[in-house]
Amino acid sequence: MTYDVCIVGSGAGAGPLAYELSRAGKKVVILEKGDIYSEKDFSKDEIAYTKRDVFTPKLKDEYHVIESFEEGKWVKTPSYENNWSFWNGSLLGGSSNFMSGFFHRLKPNDFKLKTLYGAYEGATIEDWPITYEELEPFYERTERIVGVSGEITEYAHQEPRSTTQYPYPPLAEHPIVENFDTACKALHFTPFKTPRAILSEPKEGRNPCYYSNYCGSYACSSGAKGSSRAALIQPALATGNLHIIANAFVVKLETDNTRTIKRAQYLTQEGTKKYVHAKLFILAAQAVESSRLLLNSKNKAFPKGLANSSGAVGKNMVFSGGGIGSGEFDLSHFNQEALLQAGLFVNRALKDWYFTKEFKGGVVDFLFEHANPIRRANSLKREDGTLIFGKKLQDKIFQTLTTKRVLNFEVFNDWMPK
Repeated sequence: MTYDVCIVGSGAGAGPLAYELSRAGKKVVILEKGDIYSEKDFSKDEIAYTKRDVFTPKLKDEYHVIESFEEGKWVKTPSYENNWSFWNGSLLGGSSNFMSGFFHRLKPNDFKLKTLYGAYEGATIEDWPITYEELEPFYERTERIVGVSGEITEYAHQEPRSTTQYPYPPLAEHPIVENFDTACKALHFTPFKTPRAILSEPKEGRNPCYYSNYCGSYACSSGAKGSSRAALIQPALATGNLHIIANAFVVKLETDNTRTIKRAQYLTQEGTKKYVHAKLFILAAQAVESSRLLLNSKNKAFPKGLANSSGAVGKNMVFSGGGIGSGEFDLSHFNQEALLQAGLFVNRALKDWYFTKEFKGGVVDFLFEHANPIRRANSLKREDGTLIFGKKLQDKIFQTLTTKRVLNFEVFNDWMPK
């Protein structure tokens, strides 16, 4: 069979395409390297999700090579040696299954940073060929289809919107936000209410959030989280026009004499080589894996790899830099019942420094540390560098887990492409 469209990958880039194309009557196939799971397969098992590679490849099987500048030269190290795992979801829906669902929009000036700030030495930054105004209707449509909950915040860098509210009401918030908002106003900051791709109300077969206290880094067992799988691929499957081939590791895209891609070569779990034919191929396997596939698909007609006549494939990437800090709240700020309410969101950010006069700034997001009691207990096993155990450790764990909450802040800013 020859499909109209073959999409490699099934995450945040692939889901919207599968959704729109299948609803338009096109016969679409998704090649997904991982397996297919549904809400009933997901749990809040800390060991499975954060201690073991249940939803990610083993590094010995699929590794990346990390280059670090050491003693004046670049050194290459495979990630199975330094245990740096960059995988965060090899399954239907990809890493969108595990996101926290923060749903910030870009601003009009994000599309013209070179014009706004000028060229940076050593960077290849360019203005976008499109504008925010052209994309705004698609932002609105995405928020509606995915299911974004929130409340509009008026602040200095607010982007123009065609709607005055988000499609769904805000999620329930922890009492700590009252203290946060009061402190921000005293410091002359604007407490930004973070929109989330998490349903506060039911939507088309998806249940709303039940505030499990295990959200970021965990797949959602209610369907509330707007992952590519739950919000886009499942409705696309309902059209009858989408077919998914799971456990399909795509290794090469093959062209014919007209220099047109005609088929994708993939390997099954057993190592059997198979092919998919389509009129159009779309790579949506995130930046690194999509680039790797293009470069691995070189042939006589494309000696540098597919779509790489410029030599730019795999280069000029933009990452999100930043950092993290935390503050500890205890019973001196709240009563125990209020402080320890589980599952309620903070949903606050600061965007006062989104742009500065000299450069593009970024966002500071605030959220409670992940629940993960095993990790939290393990972090308490030492005092002054000495291992503690028995009743002393037991009392310390009990005291910490029943009287304190840690509020993290995460800083996100753009790196310049090079």
